[in-house]
Amino acid sequence: MFIKCMAFLFFVSSCALFKGVEKIEDKDKEQLINSFQFSGEGRGRLSLGKNQYVFSFESLLKENHDWIIGVNIPLQGEEVMILPDLKQKEMQDSEIETFERRIRHEFKRVKLDKVLSAEKFLIELRSLVRFAQASSLGLSRKCLSRLNEFQCELDGESFLISVTDGEFIIQKWLGQGRRVVLEGRNLTESFFSQSNIRLYASDKDFHQKNSSFSLELFWK
Repeated sequence: MFIKCMAFLFFVSSCALFKGVEKIEDKDKEQLINSFQFSGEGRGRLSLGKNQYVFSFESLLKENHDWIIGVNIPLQGEEVMILPDLKQKEMQDSEIETFERRIRHEFKRVKLDKVLSAEKFLIELRSLVRFAQASSLGLSRKCLSRLNEFQCELDGESFLISVTDGEFIIQKWLGQGRRVVLEGRNLTESFFSQSNIRLYASDKDFHQKNSSFSLELFWK
């Protein structure tokens, strides 16, 4: 099963290289934000330090506005992460699910919690997903054009929107060069077929594309 998953990810990456990247620089930025997919299924990869976990996944946005992702890691079984009630800005206390527990454990294992605590990261991850899903949630984003970038705001939180090398990028600054980033790649007619969530520990790491944490989702 693990070998099949790795082969699948290699195939997807290879296809992206040979089919070319659709020009998205001139597309409407609001439409591109709405092109991130958060409900469906596919394959994914979680990377922290030298540890990588490849998995299949299913996800959905429930009627109560919980975003749920269930992953199936070969030889380890099914795990779940829930980002609760995205309609609300503040995240209420909730039970720690198994995939979230894995992320917390890996943050401590690779000492990433010295850069940002796992609890804080998960709050910022929720904020990023909430921003991208604002239209589906009935929330209003405010965006202003600034040269090749968009500066957006949702409930007092700021997000920077840009297109770089065919990738659509949403950034949220966390101070001291740290940032969480949502990347969209391989735009189809209606959605990005690949979504990446990354954490960068510094400006240098961001410009060198050296993320401390990455969750890559390849949608079917």
